[in-house]
Amino acid sequence: MLGFKQKLEKEAIKTVIGKDTVMEGYVKTDESIRLDGTLKGELHASGTLVIGPTGKVEAEIVRVRDAVIGGEVTGNLEAEGSVKLEASAVFAGDIAARSIVVEEGAIIKGKCTAGDDSELSRHAETRDVEAGEPEEASA
Repeated sequence: MLGFKQKLEKEAIKTVIGKDTVMEGYVKTDESIRLDGTLKGELHASGTLVIGPTGKVEAEIVRVRDAVIGGEVTGNLEAEGSVKLEASAVFAGDIAARSIVVEEGAIIKGKCTAGDDSELSRHAETRDVEAGEPEEASA
């Protein structure tokens, strides 16, 4: 699996929201997007979301393939792949992704769920079966 840096170097970011830009509303893109300004609303990206250190997102939901967060996010994040919270990240909300990397210094307030959905379901089913089994009586 490629690291975040190698993945980003191979993938061109075609949409950039600049440092002094404030956007409000629903944003959807089939590409990767970099955010150095402020977005208030909802974001759906088929590619990677990169939030720079000056970037700020206030959203009910953010759905992306992958995310690299160096700025602030308030809201819930769902990623099909990986989420990386850099040391400068401040995140308030829930994260669900296949994998989550948190650098020392990042601030998180919320729940994190990582792993393949099928693995999580299989693990939960196994725990339910084990919990339902009667204990053996000791002689």
